[in-house]
Amino acid sequence: MKKLLLALFIPVMVSAQQKLLTVEDAVMKQRTTLGPARLAGLAWVPKSNKFTYIGKKDGKDCVVMQDAITLNRDTVLTLAKYNEVLGKADAGLKPIERMPLVTWLNENSFRFNIKQNYYVADLKTGKVDVFCYLPETAENIDIEPLTGRVAYVNNHNLFVSTKASVMQGGSSIINSDDGTKGDMLTKDGTLGLEYGTAVHRNEFGIDKGTFWSPNGNKLAYYQMNESLVTDYPVYDLTKKPASIKNIKYPMAGEASHVVNVWVHDFVKKRTIKLATGSPLDQYLTNVAWHPGEEKIYIAIVNREQNEMKLNEYDAVSGVFTKTLFTETNPKYVEPEHPLIFCKNNPKQFIWMSERNGFNHLYLYNSNGRLERQLTNGNFDVTQFVGFNSNGDEAFYIAASEDGMNRYLNRVNLSTGKTVRLTIADGVHSVMMNDNGEWFLDSYTNIKTPRNIGLLNANGQEKAVLLNAINPIADYKKCDMQLFKIKAADGTTDLNCRMFLPADFDANKKYPTLVYLYGGPHAQMITNSWLGGADLWLYYMAQQGYVVFTIDNRGSANRGLAFENITHKKLGVEEKADQLNGVEYLKGLKYVDINRLGIYGWSFGGFMTTTMMSKTDLFKAGVAGGPVIDWGMYEIMYTERYMDTPKENPEGYAENNLLNHVKGLKGKLMLIHGTDDNVVLWQHSLAYIKKCVDEGVQLDYFVYPGHLHNVMGKDRVHLMQKITDYFKQNL
Repeated sequence: MKKLLLALFIPVMVSAQQKLLTVEDAVMKQRTTLGPARLAGLAWVPKSNKFTYIGKKDGKDCVVMQDAITLNRDTVLTLAKYNEVLGKADAGLKPIERMPLVTWLNENSFRFNIKQNYYVADLKTGKVDVFCYLPETAENIDIEPLTGRVAYVNNHNLFVSTKASVMQGGSSIINSDDGTKGDMLTKDGTLGLEYGTAVHRNEFGIDKGTFWSPNGNKLAYYQMNESLVTDYPVYDLTKKPASIKNIKYPMAGEASHVVNVWVHDFVKKRTIKLATGSPLDQYLTNVAWHPGEEKIYIAIVNREQNEMKLNEYDAVSGVFTKTLFTETNPKYVEPEHPLIFCKNNPKQFIWMSERNGFNHLYLYNSNGRLERQLTNGNFDVTQFVGFNSNGDEAFYIAASEDGMNRYLNRVNLSTGKTVRLTIADGVHSVMMNDNGEWFLDSYTNIKTPRNIGLLNANGQEKAVLLNAINPIADYKKCDMQLFKIKAADGTTDLNCRMFLPADFDANKKYPTLVYLYGGPHAQMITNSWLGGADLWLYYMAQQGYVVFTIDNRGSANRGLAFENITHKKLGVEEKADQLNGVEYLKGLKYVDINRLGIYGWSFGGFMTTTMMSKTDLFKAGVAGGPVIDWGMYEIMYTERYMDTPKENPEGYAENNLLNHVKGLKGKLMLIHGTDDNVVLWQHSLAYIKKCVDEGVQLDYFVYPGHLHNVMGKDRVHLMQKITDYFKQNL
């Protein structure tokens, strides 16, 4: 048994009630009535010290506005008033029963939408104006707040609305256009030539395809040419006969798509392409604007992903200006955050980098010269929050060294002096007002379902806005342990979480379920409510299972070396650490080692199948959406961690689970969505075929029409299927 370093036995229940969760409770209510209470719609009013949230008045929803300085609260929008506004916007609209989310433009006016129609309402005048009408098929909607222009994608092309409400002095100014159509910025978009969408399979922190300049006068946008990428068929099984919808899916080692960045100038009414050069299969990531709108910056990553160049381009001519600096790593570099120019100082910017082994903040001048490293230590900065009113200090969220907590911090840009502002241990998430003087701090830990407080820039709590009660206090309790064991290297501490069954008796033997993910960019265990666990895991503990999870090496928020130890050999170090977790379980007298189960999805599905194919420890397992052959997974992710199949044939062969079918032990069920465009359906189908060829028995279930995750009401069916499988086999 591996050495137990630390154990915290935390009772997450405070009552002795006997109610039991159902699968439907655990799935459908974990973010509503059985999740920690929250303040819905919590947001700052732009350029003010006031914030709003949805409250209750006379039993009905209302919007409450509160002043951070005086703490005075006012009901500024009732449900009746909102329905009155709706009626003015469109007399045919039916009244609603619950207050929707609105976007405040100032203290007196807000924007709202009904499907793809957007409106602006003025509470003082009662006037409702059309903001813009968008087609029902519009996607990737990106609203520029200063000019009111709206960029959107429709049928592969990029448009900008021709009608917008521009807030000037608190009143709505409506353009004279009829607003029924937008200006078409591109005209040759088609399947395989996309404009204004996220590129590079949403890697490198990319989650959008349009980038407004600081004053809204220009729009940068992606163009993605996928003509070199092979078509991949996805079947529409709702039709008779079934039809094929082709998608573009670039597999590891194969041809990639080609990306360009274009800039449209609304004042000069011209469009230019940035001269990003070659090779064509490089990655154009982390697009950012200079405050003066005359320059634009792109972090260029080579296909090998071992070099990043932060390049500057002229936003008027499109020409390459200079490389500010270059970062390299023998394994991989992975920029995920664009540069951030300092407030009130366009001659300096902040860059986030893992260059010293942990993700930290660096201060540069605009010529690319490093001024100083702002944060330092064996921890990861997880989020840049913003600047104070003067711009001489910056706020950020950082993880604790063990990755379990998140804290708000402040750093002085001139001295590098850092102050931690949130004291309570746990996972803090903050919303800062525009001038950097106030924070809405929502945090949770293993004892606190959720606490929301109002903090000033020194971290002093001025008011508690919410202190949520235990949402499952009326249900039969299960105790939770958070602890650490050693990794397979014998030195690294790994975070573990374990739920004990309801009515736990240490003299009994219990079936045990190992839940895992194990891959990069994910962390299963934090110092948060239920230890970060899904409520279904708690349900399984109520059903009489020990439920165990370990964050192995390769997972997130523990530094670069912790993550990239798995480079070129996905599944090897992860498996070794998971085996150490099993060794720990073997040392517990109440764990029935002959009734071990394992479950994971996506990378966790790959790990589940790996553990059952390469060990004989598990009696049953469920692998959802599993990667089976990394040669069939996407270029950007796979080549970062595995290089290409040609460069690393041994690594690909070792983690290709088709080569280990004969080693499968126990009962394994694979589950897949037929329309999965992340881990293709072909993965699990290929595994089934190999099992048939080898005479190996396997269970299988598909969800027609579902993508990579089974969501909505069908998720209840999924989790009931998984529950039943473990009950039948453990």
